[in-house]
Amino acid sequence: MDLLTAESLSTDSPSTQPGARIRDRFGDDEWDHRYGEQGVMTSMSGPSQTPEVCANPSEFARELGLEEGIMATELFAASGGRLSLGRAAVGVIGGVFAGEDASELSVSHDVASSSFADHVAGLAPRLDLGLAQADTCQAAVLSHLGVFTRQTALLVVAMVGSRMAGEMSLRDPEGLLMRLRLEGILVSVDTDDERKLYRIPNLIAGALRRELSKRPAAPSLIAALVSGLADHVENAQIVDAHILDDVLTLARKFEQWSQLARVQESVGLPMFLIAPRATCRAFGHLPTQALVAAPDLRFLAALTDDVLDRLANGSSGADIRDVVVEETRAGRMRAFFPGPGDRGTTSPRTGPGPSQPSELDGEPVDLHQTGAGHLPQAGAGHVPQAAGHLLGESAEEGFISTLARLVALTRDERHDEAASLGLAWSAEPHGRWAQMVVRLLTAISLFHSSQFRRSVSILSELESDATSSHVEGDFLLPAVIAWTALASVASGDHERADQFLTRIDEDLNDPIIVEELVHPAAHVALALRALDRLDLGRAKTEMAELSAYPENRSLWAYLPVIGRTIALLTATTESNLLFVNDDVEKHRDPSGMSVTGRDLLAASRSMVFISLGQLKWAEVELERMSQTSDARIVLKVRVEFVAGRFDNAIALADTWFYNRSLTPTKRAELAVIKSAALLRTGREAEAVAEFVTAIGLATWVSTLLPVVLLPQPDRNRLLDLTADHVVFNDAFAAFSGQYRDRDELIANLRTVGPIAVSSATLPQLSSGEAQLLDLLAQGLSIPQISTELHQVTGTVKNRLSALYRKFEVSGRSEVLTRARAMGFLTLS
Repeated sequence: MDLLTAESLSTDSPSTQPGARIRDRFGDDEWDHRYGEQGVMTSMSGPSQTPEVCANPSEFARELGLEEGIMATELFAASGGRLSLGRAAVGVIGGVFAGEDASELSVSHDVASSSFADHVAGLAPRLDLGLAQADTCQAAVLSHLGVFTRQTALLVVAMVGSRMAGEMSLRDPEGLLMRLRLEGILVSVDTDDERKLYRIPNLIAGALRRELSKRPAAPSLIAALVSGLADHVENAQIVDAHILDDVLTLARKFEQWSQLARVQESVGLPMFLIAPRATCRAFGHLPTQALVAAPDLRFLAALTDDVLDRLANGSSGADIRDVVVEETRAGRMRAFFPGPGDRGTTSPRTGPGPSQPSELDGEPVDLHQTGAGHLPQAGAGHVPQAAGHLLGESAEEGFISTLARLVALTRDERHDEAASLGLAWSAEPHGRWAQMVVRLLTAISLFHSSQFRRSVSILSELESDATSSHVEGDFLLPAVIAWTALASVASGDHERADQFLTRIDEDLNDPIIVEELVHPAAHVALALRALDRLDLGRAKTEMAELSAYPENRSLWAYLPVIGRTIALLTATTESNLLFVNDDVEKHRDPSGMSVTGRDLLAASRSMVFISLGQLKWAEVELERMSQTSDARIVLKVRVEFVAGRFDNAIALADTWFYNRSLTPTKRAELAVIKSAALLRTGREAEAVAEFVTAIGLATWVSTLLPVVLLPQPDRNRLLDLTADHVVFNDAFAAFSGQYRDRDELIANLRTVGPIAVSSATLPQLSSGEAQLLDLLAQGLSIPQISTELHQVTGTVKNRLSALYRKFEVSGRSEVLTRARAMGFLTLS
């Protein structure tokens, strides 16, 4: 049983409870005698019954009439050997007292649960623990914790001790712990944890909690305890599972909703990984007043309800973690932040109707119940099934409402606005986990705005914090690593990209929460780097993984880009390349596209058209790209080269080579194109020098793509002239993991990408010639064209002959076919 099943053990009507014959025999006057003016416990001495304490489990079992075994041992440990507590516990468990058949007792009752201890405390006589007034009060506060370290105990004593006045204040925390240990009230716990852990025996803790709860000072002391624990969780780099368990349990039990929201901001989703059962109890089926008092709790409340709906009876902490991973898998989080395309989407709850009570680790947990009578009972108002639609509608700019706005802006491809919002929000003090998540999303928005270096800068700052607080199974650190790798690839910092990809590549199969922030970015980065090495097998594998992934929203543009690049390097016929060029469009996401995505797609299409010699179509795609795109600059130089305007290509390459907007990879591309243009103009020595420079640049940035994207005849001629140069020793050293020796490297540079044309003549049409071509495409006859243009048929025929000569054809059908292939006419 657990805190949330206490209704069946209510102590509101003591006279009606089983075992009332051993109920406390003292009245309120006697209790008042035991308290000072501050309204907190005094030393429990005086006329109360002196407890009998047994020294070992055997004596304890004999006094209670129990057989020696698990039950007697558990009760002895839980009561510290105090017979009054043992008798009350036996009465609760089976209605069996001394002298009756102890074999009838059921060990299935959880004598370690706090609800059981609280109930027993209502039946047992008050205890005289032999402590001073201040010590008793501090022990009562510690009794609200489960298992704790010495440091945690000292922290709690310091926090709560400052709330006590006069003689109740504690000036010797270390001495207190020593006295509690000597009296058997603080005992060590045997665990696998390397640290020394302590607890107050469960039944003694229940008695202490019960007595403290009656006093006027109790609410302020409990509030101080919860606030102090939340402070500790908020400021700790590594969250202690025991402290997190305690603060979640106490915040829920005593309706400290603002503190629960603080913990959510500080720890976030990793709570399910650190303290899964306590998280489910704390956030499951929160009452309406909790969601009104702290609207940011809606997100985790909705997610927790979904998790609980899927849990089977007896679910363990590992089971909870597995379900949370499943509930946050690709596409599932969309239900909590629905957009215009998701209208009608409900929360991903799968259970039919209201949730049924669940069991965690064998303890029945009905999260409609709240324990201790503090919160409303079933039906008090849990999060509706469409709770996801409510997120972000709050007027308060809390973490979840800000997160909802960021998601909405990103969905609408308003990445600049999302980045500005994230930067402004994260500049203010917030919980650690919330800060890191917002900073991550800000970096992602900067990436989609083509601000790659700023994105890497934020991610680099974030990496240290994410590493120090990482919890196995959380998405934050893997996402930082994946996006750092991708942004580094985009900015041309391939060395950094490879360092980060090495860290994440082997972990992609491990289950993590919110994996959609990790896997697509990692697969894109891995595919792009495989293409840089000309490792086409790995590139195809990553492409397949990415294609099969159910949620590639913000990165879908990379699918056609990677697909077209693979086709450019492997296609052996024009028809193969054209087929892939059209086929990859199936990956288009109709929801929108970022500036980065638009530039990527246009650049990939333009490269295909240049490779096919369809330069007009290539120029159409270039016009769709942003003016600041470095890919646009390089592609314009490539068009000049393939069109045969070599001097223009050389001049443009010289003009742009040192421009700050170009990445090192694009500079390498410019150097390769310039070397080929120099070779075409007969300047062989200059061409060789420029090609050697290009190979050196490509080696430095660890990419071979700039070389193999050059038309094969020009590329092989340059390789013939430079094959013996020492620059290829450095190139082989950089790519030794991919090739056996430098000869294999050079051979691969010769053979890939055979389809790209080395030249294409692009006719220069006047506006009149373009109009004439358009009329031919409409199917008009010469007399009809003559009428349309108000020219005699002879003039029209002469103009048509000149048009045919420009396209190097002899008739109407041929000119139309060639004009369409070169992009002067639409394919329709």
